[in-house]
Amino acid sequence: MKLNFDVGVHERHEVTFSFSKFWGGLSILVDGRPVHQELRVLSVDLVKRYEFTVGQDERHAVLIEKERKLFLAGFRPQRVRAYVDGRLVAEGSA
Repeated sequence: MKLNFDVGVHERHEVTFSFSKFWGGLSILVDGRPVHQELRVLSVDLVKRYEFTVGQDERHAVLIEKERKLFLAGFRPQRVRAYVDGRLVAEGSA
């Protein structure tokens, strides 16, 4: 699953969220540079939140939430929502 969205008005940045629910690999890139990477084999959280700031002169708070089901999460849809400054800007399903 891959989710792309832009951040900023005058200072533009591209955020890419990638996740493989079967292999557990997750990465978040800003302008092609890694902000967060992990390999998740086991998780007890039903909602995982990733928060970071994007921009130098024009700063924006980014929040990405990945929601999974309790049982058989690898075989069921997992919702991903991206927020910039508290506003929903992208969503998808893995």
